Amino acid sequence: MKNAGVIEGFYGTPWSDTTRLDYASFLSEIGFRFYIYAPKNDSCLRRQWREPWSDDWICRMNDLASVYHHRGLEFGIGFTPAGDASAVIREAGLLTRRVAEIADAVKLDYFVLLFDDLKNNDSSRLAEYQLAITDIVLAASSAVKHHIICPSYYSTDPVLEKVFGSRPENYWEDFRRNLDPAVDVFWTGEKVCSTGYTREHLERVAEIFGRLPFLWDNYPVNDGRKMADFMYLKPFADRPGCLDELTSGHAVNPMRQSLANRLVLASLARSYQGRALSLKSEEYWRMSTRVLGPETTELLRGDSETFASLGRCALDGERLAEMSRRYRSLGTASGCEIADYIDGLYAFDPACLTG
Repeated sequence: MKNAGVIEGFYGTPWSDTTRLDYASFLSEIGFRFYIYAPKNDSCLRRQWREPWSDDWICRMNDLASVYHHRGLEFGIGFTPAGDASAVIREAGLLTRRVAEIADAVKLDYFVLLFDDLKNNDSSRLAEYQLAITDIVLAASSAVKHHIICPSYYSTDPVLEKVFGSRPENYWEDFRRNLDPAVDVFWTGEKVCSTGYTREHLERVAEIFGRLPFLWDNYPVNDGRKMADFMYLKPFADRPGCLDELTSGHAVNPMRQSLANRLVLASLARSYQGRALSLKSEEYWRMSTRVLGPETTELLRGDSETFASLGRCALDGERLAEMSRRYRSLGTASGCEIADYIDGLYAFDPACLTG
């Protein structure tokens, strides 16, 4: 995998800093190259971006960056200047100061500008406004190595127009013509949550934007209204090795269950190698033993299909209680995490606009 990594970009309760720090060694071990901090509920990167960054927040980000750099990985943050785009431009001075403060204070490799999941009043000039904001951000963070933007319409999935209105005429074409060629563009595929990627589709996207897309892979994320009842434990499939030549990078948006998520992430390299695993693969469960431990793996082998395909919503209260007791009685961190999922502690967050 040339440039695969994780973007913590889901809605709902984010991971803890302890989890993020632990992930540095894990991602390095499985061949990932970066981690991007972009939880949707960190308000200082979204709704409250106009407020000064706290010393505590800056310290936390630098601690994370230091650990990832020590493991040979790159570190980034995702920033959303929330508010109507035209109003944000009128606050160009403030935006410049906020972005420069982050870029100067935190040792960033990636600065990610996110326009996804935002409503705007003047959609006819949306690309113009967003490109102007991008120029401001680029100038204020010029020392950062990599820049990525996520456009408001980041997929051909019709759900985006259903939720946020029709895509403005020439929206993507305006980005192709006017976006700095050094800036990457996030793309989720034919769907917001794509099951796979084809050469034909990615080549078409490259034509649309005039550059290779940077995949934002919404598997195995489970933060949506329908997805929250599931743990998507099936290994990665339909992510072939040709993605390295068809994309500039591959960012995986993970499940909220950080331990169970490790098992799925560890399978991505196999898909790139053309030998995707399945829930029936002995190799997958040997991998699970290493990642989650033998006790959790023994139970999970029998329940993984239920969690991934039926979800907890398909089980009655008695069955859920019995399953929860079994996992919690293991006394392992991974067992307790799965028990929490069974008990509904990862319920849907209504802030997830595209759930």
